[in-house]
Amino acid sequence: MSDELRIRDQAYLNLLHWGLLMVRDSACSGHLDLCRIESDHIHNIPSLFGESNELRHVYYIEQERGLYLERLVAAGAGEYADDAKSRYAESWRILAEAAGVRLSE
Repeated sequence: MSDELRIRDQAYLNLLHWGLLMVRDSACSGHLDLCRIESDHIHNIPSLFGESNELRHVYYIEQERGLYLERLVAAGAGEYADDAKSRYAESWRILAEAAGVRLSE
């Protein structure tokens, strides 16, 4: 496995780690709407480990990431969205760079 693939897989692993913690914390706080949004965000990530189809990586960073953030804002969870952006920033930067795309806000 190349170093680039290892770095990308580590970024996905970090997303899963933080995402599962955020699901747990939201569940403990009774915020089931946030649990749904967060779990929908991370449920496909395991299939991206070692994925050779670059289009799937581009789709995650360009589409799924944006939809996740839009859903948080629509749910009135702006502070949660800001926290998620902060927690996920480095992983998203790595994934965008590996996919050759620019991150949008």
